Amino acid sequence: MVKKLLPIILLSGVFFLVGILVGHYKPTAIQVPYLFLKERLINDSANVYADSVRRLNERSQPGSCSRQGNSYSFFVAGHVYGTPGSEYEGIYKPFKNNKKLNECSLLFGFLLGDTVVTASNYEFGILKDDLKSFEDNTKIYIAPGNHEVGVGSYNAKRDVYLENFGERTYQYLEYKNDLFIILDTNISNWNLSKDQVLMLKNLQSKQRKYENVFIFSHQLFWIGEENPSFLGLIPNSNEGRAKKLNFWKEVFPITQSIGKNLFFFAGDVGAFNNKSEFFYRNISEVEFFATGMGGGKRDNFMLVHIENEEVNIELVEF
Repeated sequence: MVKKLLPIILLSGVFFLVGILVGHYKPTAIQVPYLFLKERLINDSANVYADSVRRLNERSQPGSCSRQGNSYSFFVAGHVYGTPGSEYEGIYKPFKNNKKLNECSLLFGFLLGDTVVTASNYEFGILKDDLKSFEDNTKIYIAPGNHEVGVGSYNAKRDVYLENFGERTYQYLEYKNDLFIILDTNISNWNLSKDQVLMLKNLQSKQRKYENVFIFSHQLFWIGEENPSFLGLIPNSNEGRAKKLNFWKEVFPITQSIGKNLFFFAGDVGAFNNKSEFFYRNISEVEFFATGMGGGKRDNFMLVHIENEEVNIELVEF
């Protein structure tokens, strides 16, 4: 990697010096032009996916499905409508029929947005029929995406979604000593809306320290160019994204004080064959994941196993 980047770094240095001479840059610090390096890093990141899988394998054992004692499991899946451009036929069949998914005794399931192609009563009707096959044993929650609720707090897509799934697009639930938070990051252009920030503050004020806090969203609202850990990670869409996001300055400090172990899951990846179909990083002891499907290569979802309060995470590739 270093050998590949060396010519780029040298060439960038030349551009920087020329920039100083012609007045484009002020020599306040030695720096490499960010966008030039970023493009190269993205091209060389075959391996956001491969690197994330390696990191996850180093993190923990896969664990096992169990509902005995203090053990339980849940699934996390993104972009379950499947292949872009295809006619909607319900939940992506390779996922719905996955042997591992159907063999596992799962307490919860979290669908991280883009469960339909178009927000319509017809497609939501198909989706609800599909969800019935899970809900005999598994309670399903949806963190809605732009395909379900559009962009902003008032639009026709959101109206149809609310007619079908109720008036609340964000919520939290407690189970044992763990906390689950489902967010709607579409309301305020990838920023967390005031009401959702207030919900987090209310949880913070309870002064209860949860063992594990799991936070689910459609958008990768924690991604940012200021953090090199996210270089090479490509969301399916940037629709509606604001230039400035409130995650790191406002949201993240609140969530850190709610629980002992903090996990973020997002689902807007996997639609395209771009090696960003799965992402995992541990940043300052907080774990960030993105998972999705539909591109036909590296399709995946996640099984999360809690065994005596220890969290083991299994990537299911199909």
